[in-house]
Amino acid sequence: MKLEFKFGKVIKFNPEKGFGFISMAGEDIFFHISDFPDALETEPKKNEKVKFVLEENGDKFKAARIERLDPNPAKTKQKKILAHNESIATGLLSNFRK
Repeated sequence: MKLEFKFGKVIKFNPEKGFGFISMAGEDIFFHISDFPDALETEPKKNEKVKFVLEENGDKFKAARIERLDPNPAKTKQKKILAHNESIATGLLSNFRK
């Protein structure tokens, strides 16, 4: 069964209590910090874009399997291309220096 990911952004996070809310199409979805796989490295920030799966939580839903989304994918792609081109150029130039 394929997971259906939803998209939203963090609107509130309370680090002392370990939970917050994600806004999704005008609806606020509860999340617990344990559903962020890399939360020990950096805690969720307000307006951070995320994707997640909805799970039943009693009579409501909660966000689970939360993944952070790249805030600027075009810039990240450009950096990867530049790094790749630089590694190719370095490799070619090292052949001429021998």
